Formats: sequence, C-alpha cells, structure tokens
Amino acid sequence: MNEESSPTSTGSFWAWVPVGLLGSMLVGLGSMAYVAVNDPGFALEPNYYDKALHWDRSQAEAAASRELGLKLSLSKPLRLSESGKLELELAITDKSGASYGDAEVKVEAFAVGRASQLHELSLRELAKGRYAAEIDSKTLGLWELRVSVKKDRDHYREVLRHDASKGDAA
Repeated sequence: MNEESSPTSTGSFWAWVPVGLLGSMLVGLGSMAYVAVNDPGFALEPNYYDKALHWDRSQAEAAASRELGLKLSLSKPLRLSESGKLELELAITDKSGASYGDAEVKVEAFAVGRASQLHELSLRELAKGRYAAEIDSKTLGLWELRVSVKKDRDHYREVLRHDASKGDAA
C-alpha cells in the first residue's frame, strides 16, 4: 500500500513544478519592471517631440544667443555646503567684459547620472553680474546646467557642465 501512494505523491510534485517556474518568472519580471520604472538614471528629454518639430526655431535662438555674446562662468566651484545642498554661483559678463546685471536668470540643473531628477531654479542677484541659488541635492559628480538669461528683449541660453564636489565644510 505504501508503494501505490508513492507514484501519486511524485506525480503531484511534478504537476506543481511548472506552476512554481511560472510564478518565479513573474516575480522576476515584476522585480525588473520595478527597477526599470524607478531608476533615477533613466530620463526622457521633456517635450522632445515639440523640440524636434521646432528645431529651426531653436537654431535661430542659438544664433541670437551667440550674437548677444554673453559669457557665463561659475564664480566658485559647484560644491556641497554645510547645509547639505549644492551651492551654485554664476558670473555673467557681456561682450566687453562688463558685469551683466538686472537680468532674470533661470537654470534647469540635473546630475548627469540622475537625469530624471530635474531641479528648476531662479537665481537671485548677489551683486551686479553675480547670481546664486542652492540646488536641493547631495548628488556629486557631473552636472548639466541649462541656463536662461532674460533682460529686456534679450534672451540668452547656454548649457554648462561642471563637476560637483564635496566642499571643505562638508
């Protein structure tokens, strides 16, 4: 009697093997989908289709920016402050090298390794031609800064890339 029940036990075990394999496959696929959706390094360019449609307009804006001739540079390196935020300080000069003040300066900033975490900043003017803001991030490494400067009817755009490092205080 013991020998007759043995094939049934073995048969029921093998009947559940495909169910276990399918279940583990679904758990694996679900895990990979979760990681893919929540990966901060993956990002799409906002309004990329609209930007592609209006490529001619963006090239005209780039030519107008070059004609305006502003020069953008970081006044001090992009560093992590004591408060745990990145300090951004930008110097803007015109063609003649004079400080470019009283402008509206906006920056879209993101760490290249975390491109989905976009920070939109409005910089405050510290002194004529010097603008600053803090980026609410502790991410170090290469950052892309998409700067937009508006004053009167002039509109200047430039993309800067800089490394963020730990400050002396952090």
